[in-house]
Amino acid sequence: MLVNRRLRRIAATAVTVAVLGPVALTAPAAASALPAVPPAPAELGEIRGYPQQNVLPVWPDNPADASIPIGVIPYDDIAPKLNALQAASDRVSARVAGRSAGGYDLYAVTVTAPESRAEARQQEIWKRRIEDEPTWAQRDRALLAGYKTPLFVNANIHGNEWEGTDAALRVIEQLATDTSAETAQLLRRNRLVFNITSNPDGRVAGTRANSAGYDLNRDLTIVAQPETNLIRELIIDTKPIITLDLHGYVSPTLLHPSTPPHNVNNEYDLFIKHGLPNALAIEQDLRGLGYAETQRARIPFRDDEPGVWDDFPPIYVPSFAMLQSSIPYTIEAPLNPRGNLTPQERVRRSGINTDVHEVAIRTSLRYIQEHRAEVLHDQAEVYRRGWAGEPLRDIPDGYVPGWGPEDDYRTTFPRAYVIPTGAGQRSEPAAARLVDLLIGSGGRVWRAKQPFTADGRRYPAGSYVVDLHQPKRGLVNSLLEPGADITDRVDDLYAGPAAWSQGLTWGATVDTLWDELPDVRLTRTYDGRAEGSLPPGNGDLRLDLRDAADLLTVNALLARGVAVYRLADGSVVVPGTPGNRKLARAAVREHGVTFGRAPARWSGTRLDEVVVGYLGTVEERDTLADLGFATRALTAATLGGTLTADVDVLLVASTVNLANLPAESRAALDAFLARGGGVVGLGTPGAGFSNAAGLLSVTATAGPSLASGVANVVNHGGPVSAAAIPHAFISQPVWFTGLGAGVTVEQSYAADPLLSGWWATEGAGGQGAAANQASIVSGVSAGGNGVVLFGTDPTFRLHPKGLQAQLGRALLWAAER
Repeated sequence: MLVNRRLRRIAATAVTVAVLGPVALTAPAAASALPAVPPAPAELGEIRGYPQQNVLPVWPDNPADASIPIGVIPYDDIAPKLNALQAASDRVSARVAGRSAGGYDLYAVTVTAPESRAEARQQEIWKRRIEDEPTWAQRDRALLAGYKTPLFVNANIHGNEWEGTDAALRVIEQLATDTSAETAQLLRRNRLVFNITSNPDGRVAGTRANSAGYDLNRDLTIVAQPETNLIRELIIDTKPIITLDLHGYVSPTLLHPSTPPHNVNNEYDLFIKHGLPNALAIEQDLRGLGYAETQRARIPFRDDEPGVWDDFPPIYVPSFAMLQSSIPYTIEAPLNPRGNLTPQERVRRSGINTDVHEVAIRTSLRYIQEHRAEVLHDQAEVYRRGWAGEPLRDIPDGYVPGWGPEDDYRTTFPRAYVIPTGAGQRSEPAAARLVDLLIGSGGRVWRAKQPFTADGRRYPAGSYVVDLHQPKRGLVNSLLEPGADITDRVDDLYAGPAAWSQGLTWGATVDTLWDELPDVRLTRTYDGRAEGSLPPGNGDLRLDLRDAADLLTVNALLARGVAVYRLADGSVVVPGTPGNRKLARAAVREHGVTFGRAPARWSGTRLDEVVVGYLGTVEERDTLADLGFATRALTAATLGGTLTADVDVLLVASTVNLANLPAESRAALDAFLARGGGVVGLGTPGAGFSNAAGLLSVTATAGPSLASGVANVVNHGGPVSAAAIPHAFISQPVWFTGLGAGVTVEQSYAADPLLSGWWATEGAGGQGAAANQASIVSGVSAGGNGVVLFGTDPTFRLHPKGLQAQLGRALLWAAER
């Protein structure tokens, strides 16, 4: 089937794909929708006209900017360029829209014809009504005639893929200065929004990641970095018809649409009917450049096997944008200008790449103009289906050339979700964080005004209700649903994760209501709130460590010199002195944590401040920061100078060859272990370190590198896994067998280990081999070292926040067993 599919798609190259009209598929009968939330008059009153011009601060000249040898614009020349364009044209509005992790300015630019305040206000009303009142918008003649259709260009998200920035500036300059009637008309009917360089840290340094060490094009829906927060804001605010994410380097030029698996929450029929024709048009226009290197493009949907270049996870800019009702593209320019090349060849390559990105922008803008009625209708149609609660469409084979059963990825939407508050909520801080993510990503959340019963469960007033009859239900459901097991559907993926589910892995209780919306008065909320609580009286206080906020509280109390005691189940007790209660009350206000009453006649181990030395990556560094631990960054070569007497526990997440350690490092490590230092290990590096150092004896087996997603786990109690969630996040899962004396299983994979994602069923690394095997073990070595080993992944890209407390518990136990 795969071979036939590929041949069929290649044959489709020569086929002209017609844009399907808005009634190409038969729609189910519309259900009644909740009334749209009207725009707030105060917000509309703040709308300003265009241009909205600002003098951008100019950065000092930097001869070391990695852009310079490539022949593209250095970062410090961008602000002067934009300032000059604003001075020369009333069509250009530029602003500093944020700061990168490294402190550089992030520039957002809007290009459009001038608008009075009243005109800009009308544009905003129309934009909101497309989402809030889509049926009205689809037939409103004034909107269809007068709305400025938006295009969003995100450039340079990978810092050492430079040329998108230069193409954006070139297009901005041409539109700003061209005096033709055609350009004037174009800007009267469109707004173009540019994120000029979404990774200036990497642009200057010549690195893919930002200065914090993160690949920003894996951070959408997690939004751990300031740069991705801006991208999210621009997509939601702009509501673009087409989104272009400009990259390099794949030869020939690669452009979406992608192979399956497709995200199961998308209205894919409304994307592919436009996504494929515009891709073919871009390919045709690239031929017109006349370069030998641009005579053919690679369109994964047409040219590649399933899984080679998919759009399954919502972590990429285009995948996130599609869930926002945009037609998105990754554009990979063809020629790599890095490496051992002559200066002339670098400039030649970067020039061609800039031309490629310019073509993608101009062709996409033309597509919007030529198909204006259809693309506006279909953007609103995504929202209309969400409000109406209609099922996803069954897309027939041949809907566009190359569409077949292998492309059929769909989910079933529940009627609603409830995120309880009060006693039914596992963690109030986790619930508030999840609600903030939903709202910040463009979803809608309500709170119950009174107590209510749904699906046989009783919920208190204030519980969050997520009605799935809402415009961006696909985005919301993508974050909350468990996800799909796609193991049997594909044997390849571009990259993990193959499932994510913030609803299951962020530590909050989330209940699914398949058939009912709670019968209770609801009010829309715009933020999550963790109230927290402190029991009355003057008794001792117990804190169950279920979330990073709880660990932050413990570490803050320890830093203030408060006596904190760890109980056998991993929870902590704070003596209820007036001073301690005052500090605990402040923690409730700051972190939303909930203290309970300590058990009578409790007994525990007093904790000291814990300093963690870590052998790992930025993910370990920042997870430890989220938990409030003092840290020391270590490497195998520098252990001798950094593994000092104040380090209490060693976190091992990177492979360390103990046999090849420098003598000074080995001596420092031996001294650390001799004084009883604790060790927490992640994955096979952690287990290998434990075995080599003679700590705990285990056999660690890793699944395939592609295996990732949400795992079913069984918690057996103990200081690490007590009160843990019944799901874990895995990225190349690891399990432990051959357990030596004194090794305790705290958590194991369930008999059916994979809930959602991809993980081969059979074989030495398959689910069958991992079933019922240990996923977290703990024990005390013969030398008195507390050791915990994880086969799950609590630090992956800062995503699995519901597992962070398990790591924190492990560190406290290993340091102060």
